[in-house]
Amino acid sequence: MKIFFIFIFFAIVALNAQTLTLGVFAYRTPEKIMQEYKPIAEHLGRELNVSVIVKSLSQEDLEKELFEDKIDFIVTNPTHYLSLKKQGKTTGAIATLVKRYNNVITPYLGGVIITRADRADMRTIFDLAGKTIAIPNNKMLGGYQTQAYELSKVGLDITKDLKTVAYKTHEATVAAVLLKKADAGFIRSGILEEMIAENKLNPQDFFIINEQKSPNFPMKISTELYSEWTIVAAKKLDLDTVSKAAVALYGYKDTQIGNDIISAFTIAGEYDNIDTLARSLRIPPYNFIPPFTYEDILSKHRNAIVIIVSLTTLFFLVVGFLYRRMRLEKKYAQSILDVIPTPIIVTDGKMLISANRAFLNFVEYKTTEAFRIQHNCICELFEEGDTKEYLHTDMNEKTWIEYIVANPEQEHKAKITIHGITRFFKVDVSVVKYKDLFRAIAFFDDISQLVNQSTTDVLTRIANRTHFNLLFEYSVSIALREKTPLSLMFFDIDHFKSVNDKYGHLVGDDVLRSVAQLAKQSLRKSDIIARWGGEEFIILLPNTSLSSATHLAEELRVIIQNEEFELIEHLTCSFGVAELEENESSEELLLRLDGLLYCAKANGRNRVEVR
Repeated sequence: MKIFFIFIFFAIVALNAQTLTLGVFAYRTPEKIMQEYKPIAEHLGRELNVSVIVKSLSQEDLEKELFEDKIDFIVTNPTHYLSLKKQGKTTGAIATLVKRYNNVITPYLGGVIITRADRADMRTIFDLAGKTIAIPNNKMLGGYQTQAYELSKVGLDITKDLKTVAYKTHEATVAAVLLKKADAGFIRSGILEEMIAENKLNPQDFFIINEQKSPNFPMKISTELYSEWTIVAAKKLDLDTVSKAAVALYGYKDTQIGNDIISAFTIAGEYDNIDTLARSLRIPPYNFIPPFTYEDILSKHRNAIVIIVSLTTLFFLVVGFLYRRMRLEKKYAQSILDVIPTPIIVTDGKMLISANRAFLNFVEYKTTEAFRIQHNCICELFEEGDTKEYLHTDMNEKTWIEYIVANPEQEHKAKITIHGITRFFKVDVSVVKYKDLFRAIAFFDDISQLVNQSTTDVLTRIANRTHFNLLFEYSVSIALREKTPLSLMFFDIDHFKSVNDKYGHLVGDDVLRSVAQLAKQSLRKSDIIARWGGEEFIILLPNTSLSSATHLAEELRVIIQNEEFELIEHLTCSFGVAELEENESSEELLLRLDGLLYCAKANGRNRVEVR
């Protein structure tokens, strides 16, 4: 009996001393991996009340230990995640990494193509043909696969047209290029900035090939952006442990300033472009062609097939119009265009050639000729949007048509305002070339409702919190880069609960709408007001000093105080105003602003607190 109780005792101790293993794809040195992931393991251990150990492993070893039930969680790049998901031994993605590069926080990564600064013969992506390329590993997304995909877009096959040599790590890849062991090198975004910050690299020593610009991603990149690394759990884990781990990851924060720091975790990212990349490169899980039948295609893609057939039919009808230019066919093609409810134009790349009735009705012109008298190009109507997808007149020294044709894989949008009404369009282009004749057919698909739903608060019709966060991060990066002032105003309605309690929520909703509109009418076109939550509002004031922002807040406080609201007559608001300080992160600014609003409440309400 005594032996039995001793056995039970040690069994209980063993259960309470559970150990979980976090496997990390070894894209850097083991020391760097431990430096990055040890704080995360310790955080998970504390939150789950277990011991968490970190293992730095190759993708092959990660899969081997996963199948031997020796791994509990895996951190790896998105293409490897797709392969693991296909193998069926892991859950779906439970979190995506968020990285910090000084004051920039982003859940995205890209690939970089570097060469030595003195290589005048290596300036475009086409110059890579026939050259020796240093890479860390062909399993790496940012260090190989993103660049291989960019090459494939311009007709270069990385397995046939280039010679690649693997150097295991990103740092070794950079060294191989600078030591003239390779003509160029592939590394992931953030590596250069980190090495420069650590005085391991001189920025004058290298040149970025096929450099891309992204307003929300200031690191050097040569490819499009993809979701950061993914965390998945082994299917052997119980649901309770996986759920607690997900909550723990979302609560992880690292506010230290530096390059390539895992700052936080967010919900699983979008993997559409990762899936497209993997399919194009024929890498796992798409390294084989699955069996299929025509019935499978029809049942799965019936709507897409109908749309494609319709657009193809339209395309050939328009081609007939362009090629033959016969009077009867011209009228016939135009009549087909006119019955389509989507605005469509035909252009030679610069000037409008023709348009359908839906387009002319939208721009409020009776004929194409009347439109051309007032506008040389449809692009004159394009307005700046919040993100890089929006078209404008000059797109990287290309016309908007040339830019779309050169970047067919990207999504393109247009923002157009007619008589004060703004609409948003998804723009697709088909090109027809015959000898020296060039014609582009542009389809403007109205997505205004989708855009408004994703960016606008339903009740007050001002920006919602999600859209504000996107604009705020972008504005902070611009302010820090261009050294211009940026201020924020945070305010809420005093004693708003008593309004709801006394008059009901319908009256409360009317008050929220009225306050939002009063504030909006006091702002510039460049200022952004958003509903932060409940009765709280936040205003983004680009290129505005603290004193100007304070003056505006005081004016708005008086306007609201003097306004006569239906039923309740008068109410007041409390304000906090702050200006972005040097080396201050967006999170720190918001925390400081929240504290100021709290002080305004504590000091009697109906006042402006500034710091």
